[in-house]
Amino acid sequence: MMLTESMRAEIRAAMARYPEGRQRSAVLPAIYIIQREFGYCPVEAQNELAAMLDLEPAEVGAVVGFYNMFHEEPKGEYHIEVCTNVPCMLRGAGQCMDHLEEKLGVHHGEKTEDGQFALDHMECLGACGNAPMVSVTEQKTGRIRYFEEMHTEADVDKFLAVLKNGHGFVSIERWTPAADPDGVGKPAGPWTVGGMETRYLTGRVEKPASHQIDSYLADGGYATAQQVVTAMQPTEVVEAIKASGLRGRGGAGFPTGVKWGFLAPAKPRYLVINADESEPGTFKDRIIMEYDPHQLIEGIIISAFAIESEQAYIYIRGEYYFAATRLMDAIEEAKAKGYLGKGIFGTDKNLEIVVHRGAGAYECGEETALLTSLEGYRGHPRMKPPFPAVAGLYAKPTIVNNVESICNVPHIMKHGVDWYKGYGTEKSTGIRIFCLSGNVKRPGLYELPHATPLRDLIYTYGGGPEREDAAIKAVCPGGLSMKLLTADQLDTPLDYEAVAAAGSLLGSAGIFVIDERASMVEVARRTVAFYREESCGKCTPCREGTGWLESILERIEAGEGRTKDLALMEHITKFIAGKSFCPFGDAAVWGLQSSLAKFRGEYIELIQKTNPDEEAPALPIRPIYRPDTGAPSTLHDSTLAPVGESPLNRDVVVAGD
Repeated sequence: MMLTESMRAEIRAAMARYPEGRQRSAVLPAIYIIQREFGYCPVEAQNELAAMLDLEPAEVGAVVGFYNMFHEEPKGEYHIEVCTNVPCMLRGAGQCMDHLEEKLGVHHGEKTEDGQFALDHMECLGACGNAPMVSVTEQKTGRIRYFEEMHTEADVDKFLAVLKNGHGFVSIERWTPAADPDGVGKPAGPWTVGGMETRYLTGRVEKPASHQIDSYLADGGYATAQQVVTAMQPTEVVEAIKASGLRGRGGAGFPTGVKWGFLAPAKPRYLVINADESEPGTFKDRIIMEYDPHQLIEGIIISAFAIESEQAYIYIRGEYYFAATRLMDAIEEAKAKGYLGKGIFGTDKNLEIVVHRGAGAYECGEETALLTSLEGYRGHPRMKPPFPAVAGLYAKPTIVNNVESICNVPHIMKHGVDWYKGYGTEKSTGIRIFCLSGNVKRPGLYELPHATPLRDLIYTYGGGPEREDAAIKAVCPGGLSMKLLTADQLDTPLDYEAVAAAGSLLGSAGIFVIDERASMVEVARRTVAFYREESCGKCTPCREGTGWLESILERIEAGEGRTKDLALMEHITKFIAGKSFCPFGDAAVWGLQSSLAKFRGEYIELIQKTNPDEEAPALPIRPIYRPDTGAPSTLHDSTLAPVGESPLNRDVVVAGD
């Protein structure tokens, strides 16, 4: 047997955290235990886990194969993953990867001969304000640490020295080259946080010991939760949040109080916190969870009271290991004070919170895919209706809210509805944490009222373009999935309605700036590559279409592009947006659609420069059959049907062009 008794005891403890008969939810925690023990997930161990959970072996294998953080073969002692997504790419992630490949003597996707280091590229890791960065997993413990601000070859040298001298995991606090050489201690200036003179959501994150309960209590923490639980009715809280106009901060912007009001009357009810912050350009939730976790817990207490739930789950992305440990420690501190568990604040109310780590799947940011993952399956989305408020987790009424959304709740209940509505606009009330990254001087988090002009965020707070000789070319206003704005739209107010009127969406408020040095073709290709990589594969449009789009963009960059490829890509995007099972399809192509519309000349210029005669690329030659005779024919480029023309009546049937 591969699972030792201590491993089995740990797995049984994980199973006990979930409701009776729902032990399948423990499959992700259990696989983490296996991978920590062996460095990967041996099939024999998977089979033994299946027996413990009363599942078929193929069911566990399907989960292992779905999530990016689970490995089916050994990795190095240290698994180094470089974020090369667009915000990091704009800050030099490519050079960081080049330096690492040179120093380690391997390419990405390989490991060193001694097995000490494995090197891979990675999608967004929620550290865009401190790009470029790498994430390192210590295989023998499963711990993950972020190493940020890797701008130069010297920075990479310092980072590797910390790993090689054995000090890479003396702490799991983030590290920068300005940190102590031995890796100990909090790094100097790990982020920039600013905004309003008085900040509410981010006001504590820079204080000493901000993550500890004594610090939180000294600032008045949990007083609002106690007042609500002991002196108010749940309906009063729901009505207050509804009246405040608070809208979801995860991307959709749906009114929070209205969502709470949709709950079906059945019990039990569940509160699920969406902490799967995977949208490139977004890193606000991570900072709150790492440096002010009790703010989130107080928000959960009030929100659970409002919807009459006694069980809450925080579904946190697997890469946020440090944040997860901070949350678990904070939950234990709150339990010790009587704020969680049985009879909270001396009442007859109960509340338990479970931190549940995902394992690397962007799709799990979609609320129904998140619930499916939390139940122990592949993170595939569900058909709506029924909506989670009617049949969510374990088919029970469930509210799914983003971290920042929940963190607004204590401040609204403390300061009042009128106070909150005093910020922002009539339809976009309140304050917002804007994540600023890319080609600006001071990337970071800025807490500001809704409707703050984009120009003010970039210039007044972000210090303007990263380089004086490189003007702003484009801005993505709400995370990688949103349509691009151009430099002449910088006066757009940052609220839901104004950004929509400008042709995009505010989304998660992950704003990154692209300057004149960047190739919009490269940005588009890297964007589409992300969505191709992260497609859950459930439905055809984004599973197949994103791969086609990436191949075309790669071909254009390689000098084999043709002008008609632009129309071809537009044609393909129309069969992805609005045609997939969940909003992922729209997210996958909005950026490319806006890039083709607003920067078309840049694509044409590259094509004319690298392939002026627009020679057709060499396509695979393969036999296909004439529908009339069944005789084989040969596929040549000359047989391609024009875009929009059905090839079915031609001699040769062609797909994909």
